[in-house]
Amino acid sequence: MNSTAKQSCKTVSERKWTLSTFMEFYERVLGPKLFKPYGELLVREIRKDIRPEAPITNILEVACGTGRITTHLYEDLARPLNLKLVATDLSKIAIDVCKTVVGDELKRDVDFHADVDMADLPFSNDSFDIIVCGFGLMFPPDKTKVAREFKRVLRPGGKIYGTVFHYNELFGLTREQSQKLFGTPSAVLDRALSLTDHTAITSAFSLEGLARGVAEVATSCPLSFFLGEEDTREFIFNTCILLEEFNQCDTPTREAYLDTILRELRTRVPTQNYEVKAWLLRGAVDEASKQTVAVSALPDFNGLNSFRAMAPELVESREKRLLSRSDAHALREYQTMKSAFLAEHPEYPDDEVEALRREEFSRLDAQSETYLDHVGGAIAPESLIDRDHQVLRNTILGNPHTGSKATEAAYEKARSEIYRFFRCSPEEYEIIFTPNASGAIRLVAESFPFESGSEFLLAKDNHTSIHGIREFAKARGAAVRYIPLDKELLLVESSLRRSLEKLDRNHAHLFAFPAQSNATGVKHDLKWIKFAQERGAMVLCDAAAFVPLSAFDFETYQPDFVPVSLYKIFGYPTGSGCLIAKRDSLRKLTPPSFAGGAVCYYSGPWSPTDRLLHHDQGRQFEIGTPNYASFHAIAYGFEFISRLGVHNIGGRAKALARWLETQLQPLQHEIKAKGPLCRVYGPASEDKGATVMLNLFDCYNSVFPHSQVKRAAESFGITLRNGCFCNLGAVQHATYTTAGAEHCELDKTKKIFDCRTFDDEILNKGLCGAVRVSFGLGSNFRDAYRFYLFAKSLMNTETSRLQDYLAAAS
Repeated sequence: MNSTAKQSCKTVSERKWTLSTFMEFYERVLGPKLFKPYGELLVREIRKDIRPEAPITNILEVACGTGRITTHLYEDLARPLNLKLVATDLSKIAIDVCKTVVGDELKRDVDFHADVDMADLPFSNDSFDIIVCGFGLMFPPDKTKVAREFKRVLRPGGKIYGTVFHYNELFGLTREQSQKLFGTPSAVLDRALSLTDHTAITSAFSLEGLARGVAEVATSCPLSFFLGEEDTREFIFNTCILLEEFNQCDTPTREAYLDTILRELRTRVPTQNYEVKAWLLRGAVDEASKQTVAVSALPDFNGLNSFRAMAPELVESREKRLLSRSDAHALREYQTMKSAFLAEHPEYPDDEVEALRREEFSRLDAQSETYLDHVGGAIAPESLIDRDHQVLRNTILGNPHTGSKATEAAYEKARSEIYRFFRCSPEEYEIIFTPNASGAIRLVAESFPFESGSEFLLAKDNHTSIHGIREFAKARGAAVRYIPLDKELLLVESSLRRSLEKLDRNHAHLFAFPAQSNATGVKHDLKWIKFAQERGAMVLCDAAAFVPLSAFDFETYQPDFVPVSLYKIFGYPTGSGCLIAKRDSLRKLTPPSFAGGAVCYYSGPWSPTDRLLHHDQGRQFEIGTPNYASFHAIAYGFEFISRLGVHNIGGRAKALARWLETQLQPLQHEIKAKGPLCRVYGPASEDKGATVMLNLFDCYNSVFPHSQVKRAAESFGITLRNGCFCNLGAVQHATYTTAGAEHCELDKTKKIFDCRTFDDEILNKGLCGAVRVSFGLGSNFRDAYRFYLFAKSLMNTETSRLQDYLAAAS
């Protein structure tokens, strides 16, 4: 093989890391130490199994990487035995690097394919005699689907050979130290070391009949390798660079971290000889396993249909009724589960909830709709709409810039209700009306005094509008630093603490995080507000997902800026939000322009002076005429919520969310892989609001694409959210289950340059994203129960059958 060139830099940390440089290191350093000896092992095992009475003609290698094992397959099998060799990888970059290091003869004779997912092979049935996969089977999350694809493209009598690490001393120690220093391990090393128990693969092989007739499906094969200090340091760098905190450090800090880890490795392994064990995996396809496997049944939505057809009065009645057997069974199951729920939550005021539903949200039951997107926006109470329409019909509201007294009174009333609801002082805080929380966030972003030396710190778990602040920060020379998440999707506190303690007090800094995640419902600790302020940062605390169900205590926590979407609290009017800002902090902001209503005087070339006179603090940030027809409704909305009590609303909604979680998580398929139906993301329930972020999985452990789940739910009147919910950071962290998949998917030959292609190629296939169910103001137990029935209807079926159902229903 040809050698790859090493980057010339003074220190490892100065190198510009790309997937190409990682592949170069992978080939140059790990290739001869690890993949060459295991490639030789695979070839020996294949040669031992070749029989004259069963000649082979072609071999498929998947996850070929940079071609180390490909080279051995070609030189020791394909060329001497005149076999056809096809080599594939998900990463186009890996294939490109491979072609730079293998010989010309190999490049000519081997058929290379990039962008190939081993769970979706682009080859015809019965195309190959042998499949080889060296250190790739740990990465695809859907092992059963991979086994099914292997069975499909192999001929009867075909064989499978693979290797995966189940112990790697260097990898394990580096992972341990990176987690110790940064609070989170490398996702790549997590995946590389994920198969200490080989049954994740062998059970998939068994399920598809690929283990029949194989004497030993998994064999442990040890070796050791020496890695010098320079190469070890480079290995540590390539591992840590994928950790967000390390990646954002300057060169001296990175080098210090590398020194720390390297010292620990020297102490633990002074010989620099690292132990490795790999599973040698085998599978085989016989005639029986090649027979068509009976597909699972279509999703059974009969129970959901029966329950949905029942009137609420019947469902909630305690009187005995004459019902059909199926309806009687459906009603009995509902009443049993609701009785258990009420016993578990004695504080849940069921009679009050049902009365509120009848009086304010009757349209939901009248249309048999189940609304589960309260984080996206609340359903407006009917009395709020009626009251506001009555006022609009009988009140003359004029432009506030004209001096309309009725409008001014409505404006002050709305402001006073906001001050009262949030318990913040008009002397200390200003309220600026905006179209939504995103408008409030942009107001801060474009006005904040970022400069060279400033830092913008933000949690990875933030609404997209918060992430957008970074463009303003970078444009003015400020540094942008992300705070990573742990496996529970909580902030890595050690990383946040270090970042805040390093701030230079001679510059303006901004720290932005959500009080509650709009994706997972995680409630982040508000203690960081004061901690950040004490270290010289102003704090923007996004409360849009938090305040509809929780009281934000401005007396205890005093953030500088709090953006809010008012329609998420009481549903009407839409297009209403505000920024609640400390007056002292607001004085440090400078609007980048001015508009009608923001200034009382500005000069031009007609004047000998250059002067601009803004109105008071709040109004200088206004952009034109505010939505003054909304002021009465905003005041009435807060009055409505206050009568019910935000703690009461939140307590009810969270009880429903927790009940749904506890009912979904134990559900297991009874056929095929017999895995769980549902995976819920995030920490323990006490750290979350009334939100459940989840994915549903079929009987083969394949994820039901969330776009299909949403379509199916809509067909039963269930409104929920799917995708990334304007929070790509948290959702991507939770659901990109294949390390490096993002790089590979976004680097395909068919480039993803637009959102539609991204949706089609990644989101809609379920490669990233989830389903979000959220409860709120108008929710009741029937809503939670209907989604439970919907999810349960997907038991013991597979993704293709849900697709069949949707195709037939469309």
